[in-house]
Amino acid sequence: MDLATVTTWVGIAASSALVVSVCLLAYNLRASRRDARRNLAFSMMEQLTSSGFAARRWNMHRAVAAGAAGGWTEFDESLPDFESRSFAYQYELIGQMVQAGTLDYPLVRDFLQYSIVADWNAFEPLDAHLHERYPGRPSPWTRFQGLAGQITTELHGPVLRGRGPPAGTKPPPG
Repeated sequence: MDLATVTTWVGIAASSALVVSVCLLAYNLRASRRDARRNLAFSMMEQLTSSGFAARRWNMHRAVAAGAAGGWTEFDESLPDFESRSFAYQYELIGQMVQAGTLDYPLVRDFLQYSIVADWNAFEPLDAHLHERYPGRPSPWTRFQGLAGQITTELHGPVLRGRGPPAGTKPPPG
């Protein structure tokens, strides 16, 4: 074999090794992303089934109902107000992750089912009250409302309370 033939075969081997390396890297990145999504889904399920979540959920339902019944007197800027908003942000973050494709919508839908609808319906009076307090401000919980609406529509569940679908939202992928 002459030097030109050896150089050609070495070039082919190096190119093949590069292609194989890129393919393995792509596979590893994909597997890593799949593992991260799976871990995130397990974390979400663990959080939503914890006793702490159940207590926060119960507190939000009671606090918003009491605030609405009392005409929101002494509710604004109180601990129950902030805790209720904080609770709603958990669902908002889940909606953001579904919209971004970080969490699979069918998994979230099948796991949450009507609990998200019941929680939106319990929270909606506070969202409406905040809309009245801050006119023109969009609700910071549009993904929570949109996810609840999409789930109840697909599963033929209870009616969703509210001012209608959030402006500018699109249904989750799935």
